[in-house]
Order: sequence, then C-alpha cells, then structure tokens
Amino acid sequence: MKKIITLCLFVFGLFLATNTASAQQKFSSEVTTAALTKTVELGKALKANKPTQELMYPAFQEFYAKSETLNSSFETGTTEYSALEKKINDRLSSQMNEVLNSEQYTKYLELSGQSETE
Repeated sequence: MKKIITLCLFVFGLFLATNTASAQQKFSSEVTTAALTKTVELGKALKANKPTQELMYPAFQEFYAKSETLNSSFETGTTEYSALEKKINDRLSSQMNEVLNSEQYTKYLELSGQSETE
C-alpha cells in the first residue's frame, strides 16, 4: 500500500513539474533561434567571454520578442511603429551597455550601425 501511495505522489509531482515547465515557454522557437544566433555572432565579433554571452542572450531574446510583437501589431512606416521601434532599439542598446565593457560596447555600436552621439 505504501508503494502505491508513493508511486501516486511521484506521478502527481511529475504532472505538476511538467505543467510548470511548459508554462515558462514564453518565447517562440524563432525568437530563441534568432537570439542565440545573434549572441554567438556578436560574441565572436566582440571577443566576449562565456559569462558575457550568457548575459547578452536574454537581452536579444527580449529584443526579438518585442520586435516580433511590434511587426504583427503595427504597420511599418507609421509614426507609432517608428517610436516603438526606437524604444526597443534603445532598450537593447542600454542592456548591451550594462553587459559589455566600454571597448566592446563601442565596437557593438559600430557593428550595429549606431553612433555614440545618438
């Protein structure tokens, strides 16, 4: 009897863990793939170490998720679209500034086509 109750509790625990894990999947696979690709690409270009790349990855995930939402919600070329696009880009830039050192951040700005005066 003890074994049956233990087995039932184990199965119930697995059921709860599975639901929790699937609820945390908030980014689509396309966003995840794009963020990972960009992180690896920029990591090599900036000669960033593994911990720095691990900090860059969530920033790119957020950027691509918000960009995807923006593209599906607004028409390209409208003033609302442009304003929100600038906010998303500014957010990514500020996150990169926090993660990268000054030399890497300067190179990041060059590679992304932005200048420090913007």
